Parts: sequence; structure tokens; C-alpha cells
Amino acid sequence: MTSMKRWSAVSLMIAGAALGAACTRHVATEKASRPVRVEKVAAEAAADGLRYSATIQPYEQVQVAFKVGGYVRELRQVAGPDGATHSLQQGDPVARGTVLARLNTADYDEKVNQAKAQLAESEANLARARADFARAESLYEGRALTRPDYDAASAGLEAAVARAEAGRAQLETAQIGLRDSVLVAPADGIVLSRGVEVGTLANPGSVGFVIADLARVKAVFGVPDKLVREIQVGTPFAVTSDAFGAESFPGRVTAVAAAADAQSRVFAVEVTIPNPNRQLKAGMIATVEVAARGASEVAAGSPMVSVAAVVKSAKPGSFAVFVADGSGESNTARAREITLGRISGNRVAVTSGLTVGERVIVSGASLLIDGDRVRVIPGSEGE
Repeated sequence: MTSMKRWSAVSLMIAGAALGAACTRHVATEKASRPVRVEKVAAEAAADGLRYSATIQPYEQVQVAFKVGGYVRELRQVAGPDGATHSLQQGDPVARGTVLARLNTADYDEKVNQAKAQLAESEANLARARADFARAESLYEGRALTRPDYDAASAGLEAAVARAEAGRAQLETAQIGLRDSVLVAPADGIVLSRGVEVGTLANPGSVGFVIADLARVKAVFGVPDKLVREIQVGTPFAVTSDAFGAESFPGRVTAVAAAADAQSRVFAVEVTIPNPNRQLKAGMIATVEVAARGASEVAAGSPMVSVAAVVKSAKPGSFAVFVADGSGESNTARAREITLGRISGNRVAVTSGLTVGERVIVSGASLLIDGDRVRVIPGSEGE
């Protein structure tokens, strides 16, 4: 397998940067030194797999929005650690069915009262129409009423029944509006954000709260097409986070994207992790290590560099880095063709072209051409 074929993923990452390195040189009378950051090439042990950065997300998250409009009259009050109460806010737990907020219901109460009055009137008319029809039916059977008068009484009864049904429907609609003036938690969870205050004019669709289920969380990361075939739903993974040191959180793959992202060309993978103590928070950065074929191709001690240092070489299908040649802050950028090995997260192995201890330019490399004067920024790694 050729280097170009094996490292198409690296080509995509540096394709944009390659335009600057491949363009025609422009001769300048005097060119100022370009500030760059460098790192010393270090020998690293071969890893057992490839490490990917993942984002912790809630297993389920819902935006609780108002169905009707109105001014917010009250928010749920909860007791704080000091015993004082405060309005429900970010980080507070809620249970299913908890009332989160209430709107001013004066308008909705009035609509319910009006609907009740109209229903009472229509039901009274219905009772009168039934009595009229009963008399008409009795007279018609005794041949004391004409057919047209009987039909008129029957039609009057049907109209009264329809008006009563419409009145009941109108009352139900008004009562639904009144019930919807109360915002209720649809499930157990933790409040991630609150979007209203007492006195806020909420419109239909306005998001009052965002509630998330953090009893389980998802670690979401992307893998290239070379690895996606090796990841199946149900595959176990251990997730780590710098926030917890060496502690790992076991989980299993619950979803693998069927299509690659149009921009990054990677496939999203979701690992679901039990989180009963809510240790993992939404938005945390975690690390997932994926065992991949060929991970042992690079021997321990092989030099590895940041992917940001790699650019397209002038030679088609090849790659290069810029080595800082000189001492102190004043240096010359020298292009060096290299052969790439495996990639691990944001670092890539170099199988030829570099030696341990050389300084490669990792920031600003895409803007350089061979022979450019550069100024090493103090504080760069290895300086």
C-alpha cells in the first residue's frame, strides 16, 4: 500500500494548506521574518490504537417550550444549599410532571368562563328543542300537526344538538389553552438552561427551559472511512477525560452514521456511557481509543509530528515539513520531504525524512516556501 493511498486522510487535512506551498514564488525585494511556532521531533512509543477526541453530550435533551403566549407569572422555586429559595436554574434537577413555570391566566380564565356560559345557553336551547320536538311528535301522531311543522321541529332539535356539541368543543379548547399556560417537565432530568424570567412575554414556541437526561451520556466522535468498517453497534469502548485523570468510563457503541459528514468526510460514532452519579457533564471533552489494523506498523521510537506541520510537497503525491534551520529566534525554513506512517489523533508518524531532535514548524507552515526567513516565537515547544 503506497504512502499516498494509506494517508489520503492526511491529504484532506492539509489540502487547503498545500495551496500556499505549491503556488509560484513571488520575488520580494526584502521580506520580513515570519513568526512561527516550532516543536522538536520526539520519539514516541507505538500506541495500541488511534486516539480520538470526543464530545460528551446528553443521552436525551429536550427544549420545553410554551404552546400559548402570555406574561410569565411565576417560576418554580427550589431550595439552595444555604436554605434560601431561588428560581429554577441551570444545574437543578427536575422530575417528570414538575411545574416549571406559569403564565398569567386572566385571559384564559375569561375564555373558559365565556365558553361555559355559551355551553349553558346552548344546552338550555337543546332542552327546549327536545321538549318542542316531543310535543310535535305527539301531535303529529294524533294527526293534529302538519308534516311541515313536524319537520321544522325535528330540524330545530338537530340544530340545537349541533350547537350544544360546538359549545362543548369550544369549552374544551378554552380549557386546553388554560392547561397549556402551565409549563411542565416532560421527563426526569437536569436543567441545562432557562430562557425566561418572571414578567417575560412568552410567545407560542418560546423555549422556557432546556432539560437533559444525564443519567446516561453519549461520547460523540468522528472516524475516517478506513476505520468505520471496524466499529459496530455494541462494540465496547473505554472513554477517558482529563477532568478525571486516569479514570475511565466504560460504554458501548449505540450508533454509527450511515453517511460521512459533507465537510469533514468522517463518520460520526456515538458511545453511550452509564453516568448514574452525573460525573460526566454535557460539553466535556473526552478521549476514545480505537484499536485499528496496522497500529503496530510503526516501531517504538519512531518520530511523530503534529499533523499541522505537514504540507504538500512540490513533488506530486508527496508530503513535506519545514525544518527551522538556525539558532535562537532567527532561522531559515527548509522544506524537507518525508514519508508518512500511521496517524494517531492529531499526530502522524514519519518513517523517513526526519530524525529525533530536529525542529519542525507547526504554526504558519502552510504560508512558507523553502528559504523563507522565520522568527521562532519564544515559548515554542522545545525552545
